[in-house]
Amino acid sequence: MTADLTTALTAEGLTRMYPGGGGIRDVSFTAADRAVTAVIGPNGAGKTVLFSIIAGLVHAEAGIVAPASPHARVAYCPDVPQFESWLTAREVVETSLEVSRGSAERGQRARSADLARGALEACGLGAVGERRVADFSRGMLQRLGIAAAVVTDPDVLILDEPNSALDPLGRADVRDIISEQKRHRCILLSSHMLSEVEQLADHIVVLAEGEVIARGTTASIFTDGLAPVWTIRLGAPARIGTAALAAAVPEAHFAFEADTLCTVRFPSFEAAANRLVIVLHLLDSPLVEVTLRERDLDASFARIVQHQERR
Repeated sequence: MTADLTTALTAEGLTRMYPGGGGIRDVSFTAADRAVTAVIGPNGAGKTVLFSIIAGLVHAEAGIVAPASPHARVAYCPDVPQFESWLTAREVVETSLEVSRGSAERGQRARSADLARGALEACGLGAVGERRVADFSRGMLQRLGIAAAVVTDPDVLILDEPNSALDPLGRADVRDIISEQKRHRCILLSSHMLSEVEQLADHIVVLAEGEVIARGTTASIFTDGLAPVWTIRLGAPARIGTAALAAAVPEAHFAFEADTLCTVRFPSFEAAANRLVIVLHLLDSPLVEVTLRERDLDASFARIVQHQERR
């Protein structure tokens, strides 16, 4: 957790096991306020079980969930939001608001209407508030589910697979909504679309077989344990060979796939920090492109899971 972020929620030792081995075991992490914490993992890793416990829908056998405030609101949007088909979008959101309120707050119809309208507009549904849910597309239902959660003004907003089954435009819409909402609250997010996680998450928790196998900032998940490889494309053949390069920069491994295409591997990003510049100088040829390989969340996730399986 970085110094400028405030912890919104702490999970300690959460355990809930089911017959056959599903569930979670001793899961601990913290989630920051006004930030996105993504929980990723293979199918069956325990992501939905974890979110259900945090939302209060399932009881943990052990461990605690501790929001920063005892009065913190937690809202949960499942991966496939479902609503009564005859309700309008406005009615769905207003109902969500009424259910979340205490008895002293209920019945404030004018304020409810204003809050519902604001939530619908924030989720790109302001123009269809009076349309029946039966006429909504998959992407519109996803946004409506988020609106029904956001209208309660939660301190912690849980989004379970918010981009599942959406087309690229729908994913972009939901991504914009999440980016805006994280300015106001803590967001817990799960997704199998790791490219979306890469764009949205500030911190990542990796689950496998119900246990935390890695956690950290998105940047650290990219780089921890990675021996980075750069592809260097040259405008003319290099004026130095592999042996001379290896002698000058012994901590790196070099290979020429063609006379204008060199790859260089370092043991870590720290080792590459200053030495890569030396390599580029030694090649003594116009540079066309310098590309870092496998620096994406898919590759990092696969590396983390494979390392865990070998243990």
